[in-house]
Amino acid sequence: MLLQIDGDLNKYYIQTLCMLFYPGAKFAEDDDDKTQSAHFIRVDRDNGVEVSCTFRAEDKSGQATHFEPVGGASMHLGCGSNSDPTTKASKLAAGIAALEAGKQLFGTIPAWGILTGIRPAKLASELLMAHSDDGARLYTPSDIRSMLQKSFLVNPRKAALAVDIAKNEQKIARLARNGKSPTCSVYISIPFCPTRCAYCSFVSYTSKRLLSLIPEYIDRLCRDITQLFAYLKSSGFRVMTIYIGGGTPTTLEPELLKKLLETISRCTDTSKLAEYTLEGGRPDTITEEKLRVALEYGVGRMSINPQTMNDNILRAIGRRHTVDDFCRAYSLAREVGIPIINTDLIAGLPGDDFVGFSKSVDRIIGLAPENITVHTFCVKKSAEILKIDTEIYNRSADETVKGVDYSQIKLKNSGYLPYYIYRQKNTIGNLENVGFSIKGAEGLYNVLMMEELHSIFAVGAGAVTKLVGVDADQKKCIQRIFEPKYPYEYLSEAADASMREKFAAADKFFSC
Repeated sequence: MLLQIDGDLNKYYIQTLCMLFYPGAKFAEDDDDKTQSAHFIRVDRDNGVEVSCTFRAEDKSGQATHFEPVGGASMHLGCGSNSDPTTKASKLAAGIAALEAGKQLFGTIPAWGILTGIRPAKLASELLMAHSDDGARLYTPSDIRSMLQKSFLVNPRKAALAVDIAKNEQKIARLARNGKSPTCSVYISIPFCPTRCAYCSFVSYTSKRLLSLIPEYIDRLCRDITQLFAYLKSSGFRVMTIYIGGGTPTTLEPELLKKLLETISRCTDTSKLAEYTLEGGRPDTITEEKLRVALEYGVGRMSINPQTMNDNILRAIGRRHTVDDFCRAYSLAREVGIPIINTDLIAGLPGDDFVGFSKSVDRIIGLAPENITVHTFCVKKSAEILKIDTEIYNRSADETVKGVDYSQIKLKNSGYLPYYIYRQKNTIGNLENVGFSIKGAEGLYNVLMMEELHSIFAVGAGAVTKLVGVDADQKKCIQRIFEPKYPYEYLSEAADASMREKFAAADKFFSC
């Protein structure tokens, strides 16, 4: 689409506002498509900032202007650690103008208002933690819900959800700060899957040639795991959680899975972990032998994901398993004795509707897993489904919105509490992904990683180490260290030095 910005406005933020109403939009400089366009104008006024927005689609348009005083509600917006009050006011002014213009043109306002980021509960969490100089809490949960609705145009249901999640995240944050030693988590990447789902954009590999690398990959991975845990011990870190993700880790044959888990057990006392997770997202990769190996070596949490309880939709999205496969894998995990099971569902899958999705929700609740994560279908640019369904961005979100609302109401009424939330670009209806659990079964790693509560040390192809610290002014600082993306790169001689470089970078980061 054609985007024009006059004045000092953050281009990336303006693009995210446009994508609330133009999902899948591209912003190439040479784009000559005049059927969709947006024009933002910033004007500085006395004591504030005025932003005008005009959206066009075909021969229709919507236009709105908003003036935001410096030092008002905008002071709560996170615009970067060095942002001045005027920059924050301009952000809020642009957001409100965009939503009003979008409402005129398209007839709707996104459920999350102007909160466009990946962490929609972040603002609620920061407000909950705000205290006066004498230690008194500045805002009650009721205050925050009201502020989200009035100042940031978040609808009442989402405002309440954000506050509920923020309260639960604070409990997990206290766990991360408990004790004298700094805590961290370890992520271990198994970037292989038996087949690739049509909607997938993760770095995962399915070809016979790449799958043949798995034994060599596990050898290298075990060596790096040994080095990593030795470094963490010598540096005084206490490992709080371990997450083995992918891809699909249960793609590994039992003997290779055992080798991996044995290595981890030699490196650390897994009985002292707060959480130990093994993803088994594809039910067709799960066997009783693999489950018994996982339990033997201390795995306490597994994800076994149906995505939907409709075989026709599973075939349409390229999942090479059936509902019966999922039920078999789930029952096996229960019989073996895996303590905590997470199941994922996706609202808004192509071909699904409210009736179908609500039936999936009801069936999963009936199985009583400890943890249920409800995702909203997200269209990634690299996903295979875009090649076969070019109209996917144009579908109405009404059925998906109803399905997500139903899932959240039904789960809460069934005794599940929301504890984790994030959003992605190009999600249907600009909706969210939410983790629910029974009390005490929250997925700790997900919160620790997403909310950047402590450092995540990662090993394996495509893995990203995220170092979390504070600077001299006690402001949070982040550094990311990337592993080679592809398995064959990870196995190359050029990558041999990556672990030493990671440890040197971490030493330098934490010494500042």
